[in-house]
Amino acid sequence: MTSILIRKWNKNGFTLLEIVISLGLIAIALLAVLRLQAQNLNLQSEAQFITVANYLVQDRLSRIQSESGLEPGHFSGDFGSDFPYFRYQEEIEEITDIEHLFKVRVTIILDDGESAKDLLVTTYHYREKL
Repeated sequence: MTSILIRKWNKNGFTLLEIVISLGLIAIALLAVLRLQAQNLNLQSEAQFITVANYLVQDRLSRIQSESGLEPGHFSGDFGSDFPYFRYQEEIEEITDIEHLFKVRVTIILDDGESAKDLLVTTYHYREKL
């Protein structure tokens, strides 16, 4: 009965195989975390672009809508020092089937040297021709 209560402790420690396996598992876990972090940064960058581009599209469409009349054509420009890497392209064309109806396309382009992204919005405006 006393032999059941007496335990002999194994004082050998960890084997090399156990250490290598545990280091491998830790490396795989860290790789997964780093990959998710990189993906998170890409998604954050994309979300920031979409937010700013939507703001700039609304600005351009408000300016177009505030004009007294629309003239068909292609226009482009930038947003100055406030948004140095952003530029816009506008295409206004008259719809021939319906009088005074214009198709307006505004493209916001981000070109910061690292990547190029764009956002295209198409809408219609009913305005008298100049």
